[in-house]
Amino acid sequence: MIAAYLPGPGNIAAVAITWGVGAIVLLGGAALSRRPNPPEIGFGAGWGALCLALTVWGVFLPLSLRVPAIAFAVIAVAGLAAPRLRLPRGEWRSVKRVIVLSLPLWLVMAPIRPSQPDTFLNLLPNAMYLVDYGRFPTSHLPPSFSYLPAAPYNTQFLSFLGALADPGFPPSGMSLVNVMLFLFAGLAIARELAGAAAKPGEALPWGVIALGLLLAVLLNPGFVPRIDFAAYGEPALMVTALLAAILFVRAQSALAAGGAAEGLAALALILAAMLNAKQSGIGLVAALVGAAAIAGWGERGVPRRAWLRFVALAPLPALILYAVWRYYVARAGVAELTVLPAAAWNWAVLPQTLASIAGEVAEKPVYFGAVAIAIVLLPVWLRRHGWTATTRLLALHAAAFMLYNLFLMAAYVAQFSAEMSAQAHSYFRYNTHLSLMLTLALALVARDAGIGALLTRSRRPAAAAALALALLAPLGFTRRLRFDLVMPQPLVWNLASRLKPHLRADSRLALLLPGDNDSVATMLAGVLRDVPPRRPR
Repeated sequence: MIAAYLPGPGNIAAVAITWGVGAIVLLGGAALSRRPNPPEIGFGAGWGALCLALTVWGVFLPLSLRVPAIAFAVIAVAGLAAPRLRLPRGEWRSVKRVIVLSLPLWLVMAPIRPSQPDTFLNLLPNAMYLVDYGRFPTSHLPPSFSYLPAAPYNTQFLSFLGALADPGFPPSGMSLVNVMLFLFAGLAIARELAGAAAKPGEALPWGVIALGLLLAVLLNPGFVPRIDFAAYGEPALMVTALLAAILFVRAQSALAAGGAAEGLAALALILAAMLNAKQSGIGLVAALVGAAAIAGWGERGVPRRAWLRFVALAPLPALILYAVWRYYVARAGVAELTVLPAAAWNWAVLPQTLASIAGEVAEKPVYFGAVAIAIVLLPVWLRRHGWTATTRLLALHAAAFMLYNLFLMAAYVAQFSAEMSAQAHSYFRYNTHLSLMLTLALALVARDAGIGALLTRSRRPAAAAALALALLAPLGFTRRLRFDLVMPQPLVWNLASRLKPHLRADSRLALLLPGDNDSVATMLAGVLRDVPPRRPR
């Protein structure tokens, strides 16, 4: 059993590929920018550009997606030849410090295997379809084994980029990519906490980076390993929401100070990455854009016409991407989650939905208690400090929480089945899409209250404690982080390894599973079909 926790050469190679994916996307974002962005913003912008390029190509051209993916990688690397587009050395040092501080986490997560039924139902099959055919599935192409072949592919694009180096990368790579996303989030949080002390082009202090990583993962009240380190799309929405919120706040601050709002191009690309990460991405984009409009309108010092122009322009690439994807879905002839006919909307179970939401809030007091604290703190901090980066983020979070919950209520009424609507299916999980915003807002409040001063220099005891905790926490939480080793998953993997030598590609397998809820059959089929050595049919 101990061997399952130890990485082998193949696992280490997968981590290296993950770092390569991050570097290419980051360099791609830099190559497409007029001016250098911090690494986390550059990564988000590069990801959005990759999503736009691959989606438009895949929808309108009957050619392999490897062509634009390779072209993107070439452009990204070629950008190193232009001094204006290179990241300053200090920023690369910050990235290297993130990698060093996260090495214990990579050690623990390197052997991760695909797990959770939804991974095998649609997320991994969609990723492997891109690997196998380089196309989006349609009724005229080879069949997809996904439950939702027309679900958005923005998260799969990152593992597809890694599959250019190793076609077997996506099964574990989708989880490793999500680990990487949280590290970029930690770097973003660290930069905001450093505030004025973070000079452009200079490396962030070790202690501040350690604190940022801790806040992104260990101290994030919405972090759940079996969701956020699986192949799910939650990390994509959480991280892009954080990056978009930071850019909205910076733009609002600049306008309030009498300057010009900057960062529009990067923000627009990040919103594009967000939108097609999951089908619920359109709701999160709408909630964030609406919340930004409300927050900026509420600050008297912000020129309203200029602010509304900025807010209106920000989602345009995302809306273009959405229109292109709707065009694809209308013509592809394959399944996605759809809106119910109006006559079948779940108005009758709305009281049960509300009761289930109340029960979910009661069961998750830490997260929803933190939400309540952030909302209550907004008027208090406004009276005490006026409009600052902290109060702007508190206002943005409060408005986004309200608007996104309205979207979730609409989804429960118009899209979910009556049973799932009555249960308020995944209500907590959807709310965690705002959890990194929430974490940063509360951390900024703590910083403004004087706590952050303890970490301004990496030599101080508090900074040393943060460093030690960042390095040791993954080892202390190994069992929780390796959720893929929770039964019945080891049973599934053992059974699959014994079966594969006896199965050909088109073999048929019957299972007797008394009392099972189809999860074992789903996971076993996925391991046989999509994990090397593969038995595709």
